[in-house]
Amino acid sequence: MFIFDAHLDLAMNAMEWNRDLTWSVEDIRAKEEGMIDKPDRGKNTVSLGAMRRGNIGLCMATQIARYVKKENELPGWNSPHQAWAQTQGQLAWYRAMEAIGEMVQITNLAELNNHLDLWNSLGNSKNPIGYILSLEGADSIITLDHLEKSYEQGLRAIGPAHYGPGTYAHGTNSIGGIGRKGKELLKEIARLNIILDTTHLCDESFWETMKAYHGP
Repeated sequence: MFIFDAHLDLAMNAMEWNRDLTWSVEDIRAKEEGMIDKPDRGKNTVSLGAMRRGNIGLCMATQIARYVKKENELPGWNSPHQAWAQTQGQLAWYRAMEAIGEMVQITNLAELNNHLDLWNSLGNSKNPIGYILSLEGADSIITLDHLEKSYEQGLRAIGPAHYGPGTYAHGTNSIGGIGRKGKELLKEIARLNIILDTTHLCDESFWETMKAYHGP
């Protein structure tokens, strides 16, 4: 059975946790034995090889970098420019995986169909993992021009907020609406035909978004 995983933070694991996802799950866990810098060291659950063995041939692969204002106690980057740079570093990792045949970016229906045909024609041990690029939390979108640039880079899904208050909406464990900036972002998301991911929106932001948004 071909499996589509709807959410994987692959680049964050590679760039922030320093996990080489071309290794096996077991090797990554062994490398992290005794490390205490992050709470879930030694408990990773995914690698590219493990995905192939499980017939997970396609995933929504995230970019994620929260911008936090001075009063926000959540972990994150202290400016949207730093957050943008972090997402660009994550994108560079996906590109590096493409260059060595480990992954392939999917941006349209033709590419999806080609990928499915390839997966069906080769043994899964040889196939690249297909990925659809998703941005989890839009704080790294400094201006709407940055969203269009992200689209040109292959971004096909976006969540306006992650945890806490964000630039464009309020996310998990926070209270508030989307405001003017959020509505402007939604218009641009719809214009570019990017998929809107509402997973982390708090209730108020979610219902305001449902009234304001007219895209996929």
